Amino acid sequence: MENKGVNFLKHLIPYLIALLAGLYLVVLITGSFMALSQYKLDLPQHFSSIITGLATHPIHYYSLYLSQKNPLTIILSVVIILYLAYFALKRSKKGKEWETADTDTHGSATWGNIRDLLSQYFSITPKNLSDSFNKSLNADKIKSLQEKGEEK
Repeated sequence: MENKGVNFLKHLIPYLIALLAGLYLVVLITGSFMALSQYKLDLPQHFSSIITGLATHPIHYYSLYLSQKNPLTIILSVVIILYLAYFALKRSKKGKEWETADTDTHGSATWGNIRDLLSQYFSITPKNLSDSFNKSLNADKIKSLQEKGEEK
């Protein structure tokens, strides 16, 4: 039971890190748009101080934007969560595709045994084999090859 919890955390940590990085970017993008709307043409003069403030206090600004019900923050947050959920589900589905029954194979392939080999590949008798071979030969071609061999 404890091993499953550790294994779950190992798979969960990359998604949590990606979520935090994504929400950090949401704060930076939302703050940049808010600054653009406030300062308009004077934005280049204030941009470095705005980005510094957003980058050093992302939790404060994220909670502020959420409390203000900022649509850009909400939409981008939902998009990031859905994006990560999609890849988490896709990864788990891909892992299940490679699961097999208790065999040392991938997919539906299994190791053959003697009985399978004999029933599938050696089911033709020697007489049937020679009859099939003789029927597949073109007698005219064989005669022409024999004549060419005798000429040399």
